[in-house]
Amino acid sequence: MAAHIFRNRRDNHMSAYFTDYPRYAWQLFSGFRANHEQYLAALRERDLGAWVDIGGSLDILDLANGRLRPQYALLKRNGYNVYGVDFANRPTMRWENWAYRAARWAYRQKLAAPMSADTTLICGDVGVLPFPEARFDAVTSIAAFEHFLDVPSVVAELHRVLRPGGVAWLCIHLFTAPSGGHNLSFAQLPLHSLPAGVEPWDHLRQRRLGFHVPLNEWRRDQYLQAIGQHFEILRHYCAIREGEHLLTAPVAAELAEYEQDELTARDYVIVARKPTA
Repeated sequence: MAAHIFRNRRDNHMSAYFTDYPRYAWQLFSGFRANHEQYLAALRERDLGAWVDIGGSLDILDLANGRLRPQYALLKRNGYNVYGVDFANRPTMRWENWAYRAARWAYRQKLAAPMSADTTLICGDVGVLPFPEARFDAVTSIAAFEHFLDVPSVVAELHRVLRPGGVAWLCIHLFTAPSGGHNLSFAQLPLHSLPAGVEPWDHLRQRRLGFHVPLNEWRRDQYLQAIGQHFEILRHYCAIREGEHLLTAPVAAELAEYEQDELTARDYVIVARKPTA
């Protein structure tokens, strides 16, 4: 399902971005971002460990690894055979590439991750994965599923490339969260304050904010239903919550079609297993 297209009104909020970029850089080099990635990695190890022998030499796919690749680095640090697939893995010579290289270096320093060459990073389409059937023991994905415009195709591909009994660990930044529109103070993690002139859940209530990245706008139960068509859902839970202090009675009444738990769940984890038969 394609994301809805809205008139771009980011100009009203650009001051927040000028504030956020220095804040993000400070978080990166101070170790705050690394601690966040370590927290998510610890959740993943705990969840996978209940169903997979994480002490073995696992073949793991880091789906939509991103340009900073912290989880790819952490998985490699743990000794797994890791592949990353993302269109962002295409080599470029633009100035942004040098900035990302510096950021990746900072991440790996804070994560105590190896500085080895990333020879298993592949430029590819997550909806048509360039791997044979039953290639991986596990798949991991963080803050990526919300950007996939054809979620069912991606889920079907994960089912194809996972071995029977293999586990998918998916952490999704829900669209229904206060920061789900991806235009609000991206350096706050979790979101605790709003830029001047922005109301909470603007992207749900008034559709005011134009999206600057692809978003499928799926809700929690849509993901669970789509994944459950191919996998056994082992567990699902909120990993990071935000916005409870913003959910006043008038706002909650206006958003009555959504449950409070859904509105305040920022990062939602779904753990699913491919059936063995």
